Amino acid sequence: MSEEVKNPNYWKSLGELARNDEYEKFVEREFPENATELNDKVSRRSFLRVMGASIALAGFAACRRPVQKIVPFSKQPEDLVEGVPQYYASASPFQDALNGIVVENNSGRPTKIEGNEMHPASSGNTSIFGQAEILNMFDPDRSRYVRKDGERSSVSAFAEFCSDHFSNADQNIAFVSEANSSPTYNKLKDQALNQFSNAEWITYEPFGEDNALEGTNIAFGERLRTYNKYDEADVIVSFDDDFLNPAADKNSVENTKRFTDRRRVMSEDDDMSRFYAVESTFSITGSNADNRLRIKSGEIELFIYALAAELSNTVSGLSAFSGYSNKFSDHEWISVLTEELLDNRGNSVLTVGRDHNPELHATVAAMNTALGNDGETVDYLEVPHVDNQNNREAFSGLVEDLNNGNVDTVVLVGTNPAFTAPADLNFDEALANAEQVVHLSNYYDETSKLANWHINRAHFLEAWGDGYSYSGTRSIIQPQIEPLYSGISEIEFLNIILNGDQQKGYDLVQNTWKDYYSNNFTSQWNKALHDGVASEETFYAASVSISSAFNSQANDFISNADPSEGMELVIRPDSTVFDGRFANNGWLQELPKPMTKITWDNVALMSKKTADELGVTEAGLGKSEVEVVSITVDGTTIEIPAWVQPGHADDSITITVGYGREGVGRVANKIGVDTYPLRTTDNMHFASNVSVEKTDETDEIACTQDHNTMEGRSLLRHATLQEYKENPNFSTYESAYDAEMPGLAYADEHGEDEPLSIFNSIDEQEYPEDEPQWGMSIDLNTCTGCGVCTIACTAENNIPVVGKREVSRGREMHWIRNDRYFDGDVNDPKALHQPVPCMHCELAPCEQVCPVAATTHSDDGMNQMTYNRCIGTRYCANNCPYKVRRFNFFNYTKEFLTGGDDPEIIQMAMNPEVTVRFRGVMEKCTYCVQRVNRAKINRSIETNGETKKPKDGAVETACQQACPADAIYFGDLTDPESEVVQTKKNNRNYLLLEELNTRPRTSYLAKVRNPNPKLA
Repeated sequence: MSEEVKNPNYWKSLGELARNDEYEKFVEREFPENATELNDKVSRRSFLRVMGASIALAGFAACRRPVQKIVPFSKQPEDLVEGVPQYYASASPFQDALNGIVVENNSGRPTKIEGNEMHPASSGNTSIFGQAEILNMFDPDRSRYVRKDGERSSVSAFAEFCSDHFSNADQNIAFVSEANSSPTYNKLKDQALNQFSNAEWITYEPFGEDNALEGTNIAFGERLRTYNKYDEADVIVSFDDDFLNPAADKNSVENTKRFTDRRRVMSEDDDMSRFYAVESTFSITGSNADNRLRIKSGEIELFIYALAAELSNTVSGLSAFSGYSNKFSDHEWISVLTEELLDNRGNSVLTVGRDHNPELHATVAAMNTALGNDGETVDYLEVPHVDNQNNREAFSGLVEDLNNGNVDTVVLVGTNPAFTAPADLNFDEALANAEQVVHLSNYYDETSKLANWHINRAHFLEAWGDGYSYSGTRSIIQPQIEPLYSGISEIEFLNIILNGDQQKGYDLVQNTWKDYYSNNFTSQWNKALHDGVASEETFYAASVSISSAFNSQANDFISNADPSEGMELVIRPDSTVFDGRFANNGWLQELPKPMTKITWDNVALMSKKTADELGVTEAGLGKSEVEVVSITVDGTTIEIPAWVQPGHADDSITITVGYGREGVGRVANKIGVDTYPLRTTDNMHFASNVSVEKTDETDEIACTQDHNTMEGRSLLRHATLQEYKENPNFSTYESAYDAEMPGLAYADEHGEDEPLSIFNSIDEQEYPEDEPQWGMSIDLNTCTGCGVCTIACTAENNIPVVGKREVSRGREMHWIRNDRYFDGDVNDPKALHQPVPCMHCELAPCEQVCPVAATTHSDDGMNQMTYNRCIGTRYCANNCPYKVRRFNFFNYTKEFLTGGDDPEIIQMAMNPEVTVRFRGVMEKCTYCVQRVNRAKINRSIETNGETKKPKDGAVETACQQACPADAIYFGDLTDPESEVVQTKKNNRNYLLLEELNTRPRTSYLAKVRNPNPKLA
C-alpha cells in the first residue's frame, strides 16, 4: 500500500494544517462562548426582521392553521385523506432548461420538491436551487402588487394601459427577456415580432450559453447546443468548466448523474472513466478530477490551442493549428492528453467553461469532431427557441439605441439588467431615455425601480407554463397553489401586452398544446400532467462537420492569442446565489459554499503564494475577521475580503457576483460586496493586469470549515484504482492506520474471525421481529460535494437558519454537513468531500450520558430525540465523537409570531409531519423518521397488519432522494437483499471512528480515483 493510504494527512483549513495557537484555542471550545445571550449589535428583534422567510420556516411552527376561509367538501374525494400528502408532477425552470419535479402538497399547500424519476433531466433528483424554490415561493419579500411610477396599482389598470399604449404597432419596442424555453412563451414572442413592425427581442442572461452557441456557429455554421454524455466517455477533459455546479451549468443534475454513473465502482474488477481538469479556481468539478492542473483562466486559451496543435499532427480537421506553438506546447500535460485522446477516439469528451470566448468553444467543438466524439459522446442539438443572433452584441446595440433616443418602449421580462448588465454600458442611465418601461419581476428590484410599470410575477409553483429540458424533453408546469400575492406569469403578462386582455395561463398553455395533440387531446393532456413528461422526444441532434470558414477564422484568433500578463481577475456566478436572483433565500445564503465553506458572503479567492506576495496573512486561517483587499480594473475599484484558497492558480484572483444588493429583501440587504461594477463588456469572464492592494480594513466572514472537527483520525479513506485492484481491502482499519483493529482479541475469545459488526450488534439486541432495522451507506466515490443533501434536509425537517453572526460562532443548525478535506501540498492539494449526518450508533455515547433519557433507541434501531423531555444539558453533544448534534440557543418562535410579518404565509411552508423545536432543545438527523413511519403504516395496511417492514426502496431519506449522484443508500439491515446491505458488504465499506466501538449504522464506501500514472 502507498503511504498516502496508510498515513493520511487530511486538513480542512490552513489553520488546521499549521496547528497554530489560535486554531488550537478555537477547536478546544466544545461550544461557543456566550451561549445564552445574543448580546451584540444584532439584537434579537432586528435579527428576526432581516431573516425573512428562512428563519421563520425553521422556528415558526404550524402552531396554528393559516388564517383563511375554507369551504368544506360536500362529498369527500376518494383520493384525498387529510394528513396524507398529495404529490403532483410539474417542472422547475432554471434559465431555459426544465427539470422534472414532483411536489409534495399538504392540505393544499406545497411543502417539498423532489425530482421526477420519469423525467430524463432529473431522474428523481434535484439541485440546491430546485430544493430552495419552496422558500422562494413563500418569501414574504416578494413583490405583492403592481406599481405605476412607484405607486400601487392593479393588473386591470395595467391591462387598460396596454390596450391603449400598444395599439400603436409602429413604435420602436425592445423586448428584453431572460432565457425561456416555453413553447407558449415563444409563440407569444413570435406574435410580438409580427405584431410590432419595429420590435426587437433580446435574450439577456448575465451567465448564459451565448458564447457556447456562438462557438458552434463558428465551428459548424449554425448555433447548436452542446450536449455532453459523460456516462459514455472513458476520458473527460474539462477546461475551466464547472459542469457539476448548478450555478455554472443549467444541466448540472443530469451531468452529475451521467458523470457519477461512469465513476461508480462496486468491485475491484470494475473500471471507471478518467477525468482531467484544467482550471484556475478550485471548483466542485475540479475537486472530483483524477488529475488537475491549475493555471490562470487567461492561459486556458493558450493551453487549448497547444493541445489542438498537437492533435493536428494525427487527426484531420485541425489544420489551422498545425505548426502552432506557445508556452504550453512542451508541457507534459499536452503530450499525455494527446495520447489519451487518440487512444479513446469516439469515447472522450472535451468541454470548456461557458463564459470563455466563442473562439475557444469553436476550437473545442472542432477537436471533439476531429476525434470522432460527435454523435457518440457529444451531441450538437438544434434548439428551436435559440435566437438567430449574438445576444450579447444585440444587448450592447440596444443600449446604444437607447442612448440615441431610438427606443420608445422597453419591456423587460424577468431579467434584472440594472443590477447585472456590464458596468460600462451604464444601463440604468440608458433606460431613462425610453418613454415607457414595463418590467415583470419576482421582486421590486433594481430594474423595477427604474420602470414606469412594475408587474409582480407569480412563482412557477403558482402558475401554468411549459417548456423543454436541456436536451429537449417537453413538460407542463402546473401550479400547486393560487398566487399568494396575485401575481401573473410571464405568458399572462405578454398576452396582456399583445392582446390587451387578461387570459388565464391555463388556457394559453392548452391552446399551444392542442397543436401537439390533435387527437384525444384530453387524455393525452391529462397523461402529460400526470407523468410530468409529454414524450420521450428530444431536440434533434444535428449531423455536424467543421465548416470551411473555420480554418481561416482559427488562423485569426490563434494569432491574436496573447499570454496572460500580471494579476488576473476571474468573475464567476456564485455557487449559492447564482447571479443574485437567489440572494434573498436564507437556505442558500447559509449553505456553506462547496470549496471554501463560507456562508453569507462573497470573497476574493487567491492562492497562498499570491496572498503572501500581497501581504495578506489573515485570510482563511479559521478566524472570523479577515483582511480586505482593494481590486481595481480600468479605474473602477471595489473592496472585498481576501480568502486563501488552497489549489487556486497563482497570480489569479476569483470573485463571485450576486451580493451587495439593497432594498430587495431583508435577507439579501447589504450582504456581501457588489462585484458587478468590475464586469464590463471586455471583461465578462476575466480581466488581466488588474491592481490589487491590501487595505487596513478587516471584515467578518462566517466560515464553517473548522467547525465540528474530528481531528487526528482517518476519516477519509481513498486509493487509486490500481491500488484498489492490488489491495481490495485498502479501506480497512488495518490498512488506514497500519495497526491492528481494536476488538480482534475479543473476537478471538469468542471464536470469531473479525470484530463485531453492526449485523452482530442487531442480532444481540432484543428488537421486535416485525420491525425493520435501518441503516445508511454513503459512497464517497460518487459524492461530488454539491451540498444538495444539506438543503433537502433543511426543507424536509424545518431546520432553522440562524444568520451570519451565529454561524461564525459555530451555531449553524444543519443536520447533515458536508466536510471538505484537503490532502497534500497547500499549493496544489487534492480535495475530498464527506457528508456527515448522525451515525445512529448502536452503542450511542449520547444515550449513555443524557440524565433525562431524551435520546434513546427506537424499536427499529434509530437513535431518536424526545424534544419535550430534553432539558438542554448538552451532555449528549459533548459526548458525541462525530459532532452531529445541534442545539437551539434561542426561542425565535414566540417573538416572530407576536411581532413578525405574515406568520400565516410562513407557516404554510412548514412540513406538518416534523415537530418544530424550541429553545434549549437538542436536535439532529432522524433518518427522516416521518418518512419511515409513513412507509411502515402503508406497509401494514397493504399486508393487513402482517408486517411493518417496507419493501426495499419504499423509504428514501430527503438527502438520499435529492442526491443527483445517487451516493446515499438507505434501507433495512435485516433484509439481506436490500441495497444498503449489499453496499455494507462491499470491500470498500468502512466506519467512522470504528475504534471507538460505537457501531454506527451509517457507514462509508471509500473513494477511488483513476489518475494517469504519468501525471500522478
